[in-house]
Amino acid sequence: MTPEPSQSPANPQSPSPGASEARFRKLIESNADGMLVVRSDGTIRYANPAATSLLNRSATELVGRFFGIPILAGETTEIDLPFRDGKVVVVEMRVVETEWEGEPALLASLRDISDRKILEEELRQKIAELAVADQRKDEFLAMLSHELRNPLAPILNAVHIMRLRGDDQVLRERMRDIVEQQVRCMARLVDDLLDVSRITRGKIQLRLEPVSATALIQRSIETVRTQLAAKSHELHVTLPDEPVRIWADPVRLEQVMNNLLNNAVKYTDKGGRIDVAAEVDGDDVTIRVKDDGIGIDREMQEAIFGLFTQVDHSLARSQGGLGIGLTLARNLVQMHHGSLVARSDGPGRGSEFVVRLPISKEAIKADVPPPPPPLPTPGASRRVLVVDDNLPSADSLSLIIKLWGHECRVAHAGPDALEEAAVFRPDVILLDIGLPGMDGYQVAQELRGRPGSAEVVLIAMTGYGREEDRRRTREAGFDQHLVKPLDLDDLERLLAHIGEPGGLGHPSIRS
Repeated sequence: MTPEPSQSPANPQSPSPGASEARFRKLIESNADGMLVVRSDGTIRYANPAATSLLNRSATELVGRFFGIPILAGETTEIDLPFRDGKVVVVEMRVVETEWEGEPALLASLRDISDRKILEEELRQKIAELAVADQRKDEFLAMLSHELRNPLAPILNAVHIMRLRGDDQVLRERMRDIVEQQVRCMARLVDDLLDVSRITRGKIQLRLEPVSATALIQRSIETVRTQLAAKSHELHVTLPDEPVRIWADPVRLEQVMNNLLNNAVKYTDKGGRIDVAAEVDGDDVTIRVKDDGIGIDREMQEAIFGLFTQVDHSLARSQGGLGIGLTLARNLVQMHHGSLVARSDGPGRGSEFVVRLPISKEAIKADVPPPPPPLPTPGASRRVLVVDDNLPSADSLSLIIKLWGHECRVAHAGPDALEEAAVFRPDVILLDIGLPGMDGYQVAQELRGRPGSAEVVLIAMTGYGREEDRRRTREAGFDQHLVKPLDLDDLERLLAHIGEPGGLGHPSIRS
């Protein structure tokens, strides 16, 4: 009988179960993620050092305790664990099946993703903010398009009427007034947009001087007389008897008052009442603009000073505007060390805007500055060269200058301007900056490099009015910087006073 073969010895290369378990234990013990071995009944059999640190419990406190969180193999879940110094730790848990000490078990890996969740939330908020900003941008561009189209319509209508009835002098005068008013409206919109940019970047500089608060209010009221009459508004004005003066930039404070008065007219129904009052209150002067118009919701009484915010967005009540006027007004008042607040008892109950400004003892002692000079009477004729690649703009400006009694020629490009200047020998050159090819800066530098150029007055014409733009034109050799559309009254004064002592072009003020 042949004996049965004996069993072959175990493969020396195969690890024993104990050795495999030891390596497995060592692997999870050194893992950077928290590792928990959990029995099928939910009790914890093992916790690696990373898990004890994450859960802020010792291994003794964890092992043998019920895990308390339902876990299933193959699942990945996020759980909030209020374990670390009272703070909630967000943990990502992944579960796989395993064996532990010969028994089936579940291995739960725990990873602290709190920082990641914070970053994800910040990213979500940023995306939401960008979405809101994008929506506000679209709304603003729609408003801007609307506001620019509004004045264009009456301008086109007026031009068409003048074409049909150009022989009617009275009608032509009316249409001319309409065009002028609407162009000024468009220029004011552009100025407001630029002012917002300047204020937000801290680029606005006040030109302070002694200002009569009463005179300032009266000038602002005159700017809205036409609108008041058109809507049959009843205006009541109460001003202090004694002189009240402040150190201020009169142009900027008139901008504030004009905004408040225009809003009162705009948001008050036909036949409504508007009150303007100023009084001395201690060391301050308080100016109130009150109406019985549409009013303001309580929650909007501070929000309306935010950029691009309007009182009423409904089409039925839409009165135009970009929602930047009150932002500018408050910022300008604050730059004068004052305050501007809005008050209202609610919709339909009117509004009141209160400006508070400090009275200056130095301003009271100072002389009141003289009023602006009147328009000049016809005087010496100047030779003026207009350089602009926009043909309608150049030709129309040339015609106006000729009507003022000056001799004027036109060039539409830089090289042509240099040739014309050599032949015409102008006293004044009105030079557009944005010329194609050879721009206005290059033309100015070329002109200043010629013999005898010191007597020529160079005036820049540009759509840019920032301080850095003015600095750049000065450095290029310009004597004056005018922003388009040009203020023709100012230009007429400039041309009339060229060469006079202290006037434009006189050596005492040439840069």
